[in-house]
Amino acid sequence: MSIIVRAAVEADFPALCGFDLTYPTSRYLLIERSGAAPEHTFTLRWRQRESPDAIAYAHYSPQWFATARAKADLFLVAEVDGAAVGLLIAVVPSWTDAAEITDLAVHRAVRRFGAGKSLMEAAPAWARDRRHRALWVEPRADNAEGIEFYLRLGFRVSSLNADWQIVYMHRDVGPRHTTPSG
Repeated sequence: MSIIVRAAVEADFPALCGFDLTYPTSRYLLIERSGAAPEHTFTLRWRQRESPDAIAYAHYSPQWFATARAKADLFLVAEVDGAAVGLLIAVVPSWTDAAEITDLAVHRAVRRFGAGKSLMEAAPAWARDRRHRALWVEPRADNAEGIEFYLRLGFRVSSLNADWQIVYMHRDVGPRHTTPSG
């Protein structure tokens, strides 16, 4: 299977809207605290859900993609045999020198064939070319497949927001760039 990573175009939007974006929620990441103040120890542990479900992590439409493309600093598509099978969207907020991967999606039917990895290999090169120091992602704590995927690609867990069920992960891609103060 030959995977081509390229910039997204409007003609991709209908195919991207048809992706099966579900993932199993049988496991979730939980933070546990032990010890007494000020010597707390925090541990991240996988927990099993009693009644696992599958949820979709996004609901895309052509209008959503048009808006996203206008705001995105990077919008890539992974293509196999002329068909869009994955996407990656990144933005660089004005307050940082790091890029946030806001969306990474691969159609369930072709997961584990390299489309997601190909998209994620393009992102660090793009970030380095623009002198960004890091990439970050915020998968849901119950997206074990996604979290493990990012870990395999060198991302580290930075923190966990248990209230929002969000895991913050980052990967350094270049040196921190500072501006001289006047």
